[in-house]
Amino acid sequence: METANKILEKLSTIRDLPTLPMVAQKLNEVVYDPTADAKKMAAIIEDDPAIMAKILKVVNSALYAGTEEVTSVQHAVSRMGTMTVSNIAMSTSVFSSFEKQDDEAFNREEFWRHSICCGIALGVLAERCRSALPFAYRKDMLHLAGLVHDLGKVLLDQYFPEEFHAALAMSKEKEIPLHEAEFEIMGTSHGMVGAWLGTQWKLSPQLVQVMRQHHNPNFDDEDFWSIAALCNVGNDICNMEGLGTGGDLEKPKLCDQAWSKLGLNIDDTSEIMEEIHEESKNSEVLMSFV
Repeated sequence: METANKILEKLSTIRDLPTLPMVAQKLNEVVYDPTADAKKMAAIIEDDPAIMAKILKVVNSALYAGTEEVTSVQHAVSRMGTMTVSNIAMSTSVFSSFEKQDDEAFNREEFWRHSICCGIALGVLAERCRSALPFAYRKDMLHLAGLVHDLGKVLLDQYFPEEFHAALAMSKEKEIPLHEAEFEIMGTSHGMVGAWLGTQWKLSPQLVQVMRQHHNPNFDDEDFWSIAALCNVGNDICNMEGLGTGGDLEKPKLCDQAWSKLGLNIDDTSEIMEEIHEESKNSEVLMSFV
């Protein structure tokens, strides 16, 4: 079995390591730019014909279709909204960065469903606990956090399948969280590997910390604790509700500490789940691009 250092060393030498498409890199910057407008976003997306075509396909679908056909990204933004267009573009970019694989041990399609729904969950949770958050997070940034939080799993599945599949089996057999099984077998976890990839991709510090710390309720960095805690709670809820699967336990124990830090009440879990289910209905639009 590989050790933590060997895994990171091997990753650094892989020539076909997934790269983040240029359009996604530029949109990642726009997410944090308060001066960015629909025109700027449209100009970025129009540089990638494949993503542009998918956005136009969605905006002209039954879900959003109006009385006239939409033929430009800027028109799509005006009809669907900046955040929806950004989410579709970012999701499509991230999906395209990884190979499609048929894998009984780790279902990629269900993994992406889980990631999308986790992004939706973060938006719902952030709306509920605004007063406890040190920052007002934009929904498109929260969507992106959900989308990338578990990317380390895909990297492990793609380049270290023997070790990763052994961790999946151990997690199921011992009924322990997957990240604990990964540490037992590899000395590292999908969170650490994902954070390494996020750094290579030059993702924002917020996203890198979400990737690294979303299983750590003790994480208390003043700039990043809140988004990591949101992902901790959102991830658990999506696993409990069967909104896709990332290979984790189907019935995780909710983390009282993360809920408390966010000012959320565990007694409201059912109500929160209903909201997430309602918001997740439109996730099929994004899943059609997987």
